[in-house]
Amino acid sequence: MLEFYIRKYGKNAEIPLDCFELWAERAKTYIESLCTALPDSDAAKMCICEAAELLYTRSDRDGIESETNDGYSVKYEKGDIKTAVYEIAKRYLASSGALYRGDVCDE
Repeated sequence: MLEFYIRKYGKNAEIPLDCFELWAERAKTYIESLCTALPDSDAAKMCICEAAELLYTRSDRDGIESETNDGYSVKYEKGDIKTAVYEIAKRYLASSGALYRGDVCDE
C-alpha cells in the first residue's frame, strides 16, 4: 500500500511515509465496515489513501477547522469521521457495488 501511496497518490502526501501504513490500516478498517467486500482495485486503494489522510489530518487538529488568535475564535469541523469516510467511500466505490446499501451512518 505504501508503494501505491508514493507512486499514484502521494504527489501532495500529507502523511509522513514512516507512519503511513498505520493510518492506511485504520482507514481500511473504517472502509471495510462500509462494504460487503472491499475490491482489490486502484479505486479502493485511492479510497484508502484519501481516508487515511483524512484520519491523519483530523487526529492532529482535534476537530478544529480554523482558529484565530486575535479575538480568539475557533471553528470546528462539521460531521463526524464515520460520515466523512463514508463520503470518500461513496466517491470511489459507488459504482463497484461493494458499498453496503443500508444506513451505515446512524448508530
